[in-house]
Amino acid sequence: MEIKEIMTPKDILIFMQEHIHYGWVDIDGKKHLDEMKGFRRKYVTRTVQECLYYGLGTCIDQVAIMNELFNQIHIPHKMFCCRIYEPDDYGNLEEDEHMHCFLLYQYQGKTFQLEHPNQNRVGIHEYESEEAAVQFLTDYYVKIRGGQASPTTEFYEVEPGLTFQQFNNYINSLDKRNA
Repeated sequence: MEIKEIMTPKDILIFMQEHIHYGWVDIDGKKHLDEMKGFRRKYVTRTVQECLYYGLGTCIDQVAIMNELFNQIHIPHKMFCCRIYEPDDYGNLEEDEHMHCFLLYQYQGKTFQLEHPNQNRVGIHEYESEEAAVQFLTDYYVKIRGGQASPTTEFYEVEPGLTFQQFNNYINSLDKRNA
């Protein structure tokens, strides 16, 4: 499926399955497929075009791609980030990251999540409301993280070239604005 053929959310899922694998290209240009070693130290967000070129994207990148595709077909949607809170000056670059970004959309009067980066939940999931979806997904990631609190924050863009820490700080800034 090509981008110009996308007309529905299901088309977006099909497109993602055909063109994007979970992974990332580090600051040195090395591809990382299905692994996160060195992520905190070497990750940078990429443009949608770069992700499509490489066929790789983390949850951050994949949500940015889906955001662009939903904009293209004029379906209302929001991007969210659920993570274990880290302060702006958090400096342990060897620790695993504990973050997941996801996208919710409104379609035919209902709330859905299109999940592609989390391979355990790939698909389109329906919820009673946006609030119910956010609560379910927050609870899901709290459970995966062994009960650690995982605040969920709506975000509005994925600026290319951000390190993991800079992206985390952007999410923190949105928490502070909404506090």
